[in-house]
Amino acid sequence: MENETLKNLSILWKEQKNRLDKKSIDLFNKKLQRQWAIETGLLENLYEIDKSIAYTMIKFGIDSIDIPHNATNKLPNYVKSLIKDQQFVIESLFDYVNIKTLLTNSFIKEIHAALTKSQNVTEAIDTLGNHIQVPLEKGKWKTHPNNPTRPDGLIHEYCPPIYVQDEMDTLIRWHGEHTDVAPEVEAAWLHHRFTQIHPFQNGNGRVARALATVVFIQKGFFPLIITNENRKIYIEKLEKADCGDLRPLVSFFSDIAKNTFIQAISVSEDIIDNQRTTKNVLSAIKKAIDEKSKNIHLNSKNIISFADRFIAIAKEKFGKISEKLNNEINNKYYHFSVQESSENSKYWFREQIYKIANNCGYYANLELYHKWIRLKLRSNRDCSIVFSLHSVSRNFSGVMSAAIFLEYMEKTEDYVSIDGPYSLSEKPYIFTVNDNEKKISFSFKEWLHSTLMDGLVMWQQNI
Repeated sequence: MENETLKNLSILWKEQKNRLDKKSIDLFNKKLQRQWAIETGLLENLYEIDKSIAYTMIKFGIDSIDIPHNATNKLPNYVKSLIKDQQFVIESLFDYVNIKTLLTNSFIKEIHAALTKSQNVTEAIDTLGNHIQVPLEKGKWKTHPNNPTRPDGLIHEYCPPIYVQDEMDTLIRWHGEHTDVAPEVEAAWLHHRFTQIHPFQNGNGRVARALATVVFIQKGFFPLIITNENRKIYIEKLEKADCGDLRPLVSFFSDIAKNTFIQAISVSEDIIDNQRTTKNVLSAIKKAIDEKSKNIHLNSKNIISFADRFIAIAKEKFGKISEKLNNEINNKYYHFSVQESSENSKYWFREQIYKIANNCGYYANLELYHKWIRLKLRSNRDCSIVFSLHSVSRNFSGVMSAAIFLEYMEKTEDYVSIDGPYSLSEKPYIFTVNDNEKKISFSFKEWLHSTLMDGLVMWQQNI
């Protein structure tokens, strides 16, 4: 279940961060920690918070803005206290990893006590099956059953209170024995096994994500940030793990880790000093020019050849689809063709690609490498499905991203109307210079076929 691309992204990040300004890295890490602190509470429905307020707190600091009463569903001071408790925990996890201590039940209880510092009561089930309010015992194993009722009316059984200590001892022992397991696999396993036990009366989800984060940062990864927007997907993956298949949860964690590495590799080396002196600015400009003059990663020839072969695969795939469409749709008002980027047209679609990359949280460097293939569906309202392959990060990082999108164009005598771009995949297809081409070619072809079919269906629904 180990993800080769994730492993190689981790290696590339370790190489790149040595060239980055320490302040830039620290700033990036602090933002991630603040995002973790906010999102982990949102996932548990502890509070709601306006997106613009959350954005400001992530970017500038938890105390950078007061939470207005109309921006949350709880008392603003209480919400701020919960977020600060969670921020304290994520910061403590980094300190814990730095001292290289083995995971213990005592530390897990400390995490729980810190996360629930501002919470005093929670819901429990008494011996008669009634839901009751009980004091929240912080840092202590549960004393009441906490089995939730599912939407379908079935009761999800967790470990009975009497067996919690034994189950947690076993969990800690097994985790300690997993010395050669990929981080994304161990994080998913530890998270899921912990949630099956559900050892605390409340707060188990937050503790589980904290434990998964410990696994990540021990291996040089970033914190595991599951956003509230992905809550439904997250629960679906956990339920599949409940049925004995851990792979979807591992894949979900892998995707999160990959996206964070891509964001990190795209970290700007802009000056972040408050005093932007002439010396600082000139130094930064010189550094940027020096880096750009090097321009190419040591293995750039390999990855460019790698990328060119993927472009050839996409061109062949688009060509076959175009030929089939022309043969099967015998209508003079519809025509299908394929076009490949050239020296004269390589600058097309730049705005669309920058927009998609920005939405995915990475920097698309179209100067170092960029090629595209277009399937054009000509009718009264032209439609283009565009496959783009481009490098990631301001310097040649050894990472490539494939994106695919759809857009409509309508021409009249007076104007040209563009509708789009509409991204055809939730996330780009990422690969690195160190990936095994044979291994990932199959998954690339699957991704390409799936996204292309999604584009054709979207076009068909709007004919």
